[in-house]
Amino acid sequence: MKLFLKSLLLGFRRRWWTGITRAFAMAGAIWLVTEITMKSFTSVDQFITAHGTEYAVGVVTACVVTFFYHIYETRSVSFRVPTTDSWINIYYDDLLGTDTDWLIGVGEFFDSDLGHVVSSQSLHGKLIEKVWNSDTGRFRKDVDDALKGNPSEVTERSIKPNKKYAIGTTAVLPRAARKIFLVAMAKTDLQSSKASSTVPMLWDALLGALHSIHNFGNGGTISLPLIGNGRSSVNIEPQHLLRLIVLSLIDFGRKTGLPKQVNIVLPEDCFERLDIREIKRDWSHK
Repeated sequence: MKLFLKSLLLGFRRRWWTGITRAFAMAGAIWLVTEITMKSFTSVDQFITAHGTEYAVGVVTACVVTFFYHIYETRSVSFRVPTTDSWINIYYDDLLGTDTDWLIGVGEFFDSDLGHVVSSQSLHGKLIEKVWNSDTGRFRKDVDDALKGNPSEVTERSIKPNKKYAIGTTAVLPRAARKIFLVAMAKTDLQSSKASSTVPMLWDALLGALHSIHNFGNGGTISLPLIGNGRSSVNIEPQHLLRLIVLSLIDFGRKTGLPKQVNIVLPEDCFERLDIREIKRDWSHK
């Protein structure tokens, strides 16, 4: 109920005028049909005359329902990637609670030091805690094994790991019957370990990750967050970031191919800053 009211209030702030115009349009349509049928059929005229109150209540109810339908801020949308049979689903939930393959962005060092370098509040940190039970040594070994064969550069970083990988490099890690795709999407300051990214870097990271998913994902459903919105922020508004991610998915899907289902799982704290209906509207008729 709390989430329902939250969606209703946000939608009212954003679309109250649209709701009113659609409600009046509904009233006009009902009136037009009523007038035509009353003139054409005497029985209809007599029925509406005898049940005027019920008729009025029905019209008002239809208008109210129309109003709320058009203002309600939906929590999920789905649309097909144009010219393909893949679907993109966008919704609010906990990514790590989904029973799918996961795509998660990390820094170029694929760090494992939970608490000092990798915040326990980040998705990267929560992943280590949930899947590896905070065993950073085991996580480090699994990542190093997954990265074997990928070109790297040894740096003068004072802490381990000190090898960095190119943006877009992707480590494919097993998770029972699922897979985890960790992609390097941010540069890391050698002194402070602060991660940062840019729009071109994010685009390259997504391209590299999607190639890995295409080659090693076996067509399984993939879920990704609002990648670039976390601690290695791309520093653009969430709505623009979501547009960029969707554009990258669609571009890759048209050229190479995506799994049948791709989920973008959004954090609840971005709800008031995102308009996912707009994203669906942009791509539903292309």
